[in-house]
Amino acid sequence: MCRSLLRDVNDEELRGLAAHELVPNNQGSSLYVTRIRSRSKEFTELVYDIDESHLLLLEQVWGYLRWQQMIRVSSRIGSAEGVQISTNLYVTRRYARIAQMYSFNFYPQADEDFADIVTVVVPEWHQRKVLVFPKERVTYILGSDYYGETKMATLRMVMHTVREEMQGLGLHAGSKIVRVRDGKGGISEKGLLVFGLSGTGKTTITTTDHGLESPEGVEVLQDDINLLFQDGLALGTERNYYIKTDNVSRQEPLLQAARDRRAILENVWVDDDGEINFDNHAISTNGRGLVPRDAIPNTSDRIDLPRVDVLLFNMRRYDIPPVGRLVSPEQAAAYFMLGESTITSAEDPSRVGQAKRVVGFDPFVVNRPHTNGNRLLQILRNNPHIRCYVLNTGRLGGRDGLNVTPEITFSVIEALLREQMTWRYDDILGYEIPQSLPFEGGEAYDPYAQYGPEDYGRIIGALRKERRDYLGGFTGLAREIVDAI
Repeated sequence: MCRSLLRDVNDEELRGLAAHELVPNNQGSSLYVTRIRSRSKEFTELVYDIDESHLLLLEQVWGYLRWQQMIRVSSRIGSAEGVQISTNLYVTRRYARIAQMYSFNFYPQADEDFADIVTVVVPEWHQRKVLVFPKERVTYILGSDYYGETKMATLRMVMHTVREEMQGLGLHAGSKIVRVRDGKGGISEKGLLVFGLSGTGKTTITTTDHGLESPEGVEVLQDDINLLFQDGLALGTERNYYIKTDNVSRQEPLLQAARDRRAILENVWVDDDGEINFDNHAISTNGRGLVPRDAIPNTSDRIDLPRVDVLLFNMRRYDIPPVGRLVSPEQAAAYFMLGESTITSAEDPSRVGQAKRVVGFDPFVVNRPHTNGNRLLQILRNNPHIRCYVLNTGRLGGRDGLNVTPEITFSVIEALLREQMTWRYDDILGYEIPQSLPFEGGEAYDPYAQYGPEDYGRIIGALRKERRDYLGGFTGLAREIVDAI
């Protein structure tokens, strides 16, 4: 396939191979500036039936690679105790930084010619194209040197494999264990999965310690991708975390890790004096950092969640309370399928506040998205102890309305884990809401007070119809999921 292959290369050797692209900085971290600075969704094609155009392109790529030196990194997805899926990354030598990040991201594995999943990256290719071959479990990334494309190519295939072959479900969600005092004076341990699209607070909620002190506390497991199985077990996938750095200076747990010398940073500004400046977004608002998870407070060696008790769906909206409790597995599967948020100014200033929906809060679903909703419904029915909640991490009353701050969200999560809230069914929303919110001034966050009962009924009535129409567009989605809205 290539002129020669470098393999069994360790992290320090990979850093040396990438030295020609290093940006000097006082932190001593590997820091790079990429040509492509976001994923290539519009250039991505799922290929089930290979036609002449695919063959022609692949033959051109193979012909080019015959004269190139490539690096192979063999890795393992998941812990030694979990589902072990082997991967091989191939990348042209001049882009050794991608191999360096991949090696640091996942678990080391003995070098093997065969792997369950293969990702081939040719960043210097003249055409920007991502070819995904689900049946062969192979992805070709052409013309992109953005590491996030490489990471998600592998994890997208992992999630697809788990869904298709293991009766599980890959989830774009963080995971953590929270230990709190129960009503009887003992310590109760709750396993959480935290969902959310970009900008909704998924990482913030996953990594916060809620201010708990021993013997209470938090154990952070995973930030991005978990694999949920029929028995309620959620397995982690990554050794270290790939985080956004645009607001990391306001997230102390993550800032600590981003300041670690071992961090590998992408598209982050370095001042003239060599100081890394995470708040300068001149290069990109999508700055990234691959950070060591052991530098994040409250992490341990394990990444697997032995029992899921709570699902939190973060939805940045203007028209729902800070928290609601869903009343059935069918309703939870419906909100999972809706995957709602609103468009932010960073995405499109002209469409700020408009609804945005991504199935499962997961932009990496390969095909047949209805399968994900049906699978979650099956898992929730098998595990009736799992409680599901909707969190509004946006504002209430419009773009200039009351801000649902992270502190409000943290207090709500702590109260629901302690089972300190009294719930009542709301006929308009169709799920349960708290009799009162567990923070000072909580009465102001009542949407009926913001909009008035009649107007609010009309707003939510129109939203419910819109949601049902959206869900009704998924051929094969269980009817009871659509009817749950």
